[in-house]
Amino acid sequence: MNGDPVKAGSEDAAFDFVWAETYAGVFAGYGRMDNRIVDVDGFANWGHPGSDFNYSDDGFAGGVLVGKKFEIGGVPFRIEFDGTLGDMSAETNTLDPESLDETAKAEFRWSVTTRIGLEYTLERAIVFTTGGLAIARIANSVTDIDFNPTCMDHDDSFRDSSTEIGWVIGVGVETPLADDWTLRLEGSYLDLGSSTYYVNRSGNNSCGPGNPRRPCPYHVENRLGFVRLAIISPFSW
Repeated sequence: MNGDPVKAGSEDAAFDFVWAETYAGVFAGYGRMDNRIVDVDGFANWGHPGSDFNYSDDGFAGGVLVGKKFEIGGVPFRIEFDGTLGDMSAETNTLDPESLDETAKAEFRWSVTTRIGLEYTLERAIVFTTGGLAIARIANSVTDIDFNPTCMDHDDSFRDSSTEIGWVIGVGVETPLADDWTLRLEGSYLDLGSSTYYVNRSGNNSCGPGNPRRPCPYHVENRLGFVRLAIISPFSW
């Protein structure tokens, strides 16, 4: 399954670097996005600064991956890249718990990760763990309809579709199939950090009782989780 390795680097066996198998594959599975929005000054939930609201969604996710195995001093590593597409859109209308006229929403578009990891062989299975950089396209928004479903208050609403950067960790197991094909089951977690958005941008209202008239911030956190089944095969380049 592996080609002939090519050695590079130090002659000291503890630091020998050996390139091994290159592989690629396709995957499909389950994705879940978990989001949290914080009303920093209590603008929507009037007079309750720091109010936070969670909203999530799950759905299908699929994509492609490519990777390369190598050894350092006889310890097996891998470096891997993947791209994922999915259809997940979560929302909550509880920002203003009295009127229920403000909706926070997050929409997942795609993600890309680059990871490095370790692997361990157990009879016919390989267990591995990875971690690295995650990039995802997320659209975050707040819509204030001011009690009228046909009239959105643009000053107290926002929509931003941005490419967020964070980190990823994952763990999985692989087992050989017929010929050179390998079946993989893997789970991963992506944390895309927190972004700040503003409503009341004209500053025509205060951000809560006793606060000055100015734009009012929301903090939004986006996190993703995937469980996926992949079929991979080695190739030469």
